[in-house]
Amino acid sequence: MGSGKVEVICPCCESKLQVDKKTGEVLWEDRKEKPMPSLSDMVKNLDTQKKEQESLFKKRSAVEKDRDRLLDEKFKEAQKNVDRSGSRPERDFDWD
Repeated sequence: MGSGKVEVICPCCESKLQVDKKTGEVLWEDRKEKPMPSLSDMVKNLDTQKKEQESLFKKRSAVEKDRDRLLDEKFKEAQKNVDRSGSRPERDFDWD
């Protein structure tokens, strides 16, 4: 029979793992070194992130403006429907 260990390579990070067959526990791992990105790649990534953030801000800004408009319309509509007679509604304790 073979040993109770299996070596696998992680499909995500390409680390080598040795796993116990019975328990499924990782006995050891050999992580693949990630190359450091160049400075120009890091700057490009920052530019991309900045553009995404600006786009997200514009979208949220538009949503908030539309929300303010809708709330204002609802408020004006509610004001039209307010009872203008000046009388207050009767309450249970007013009868005492």
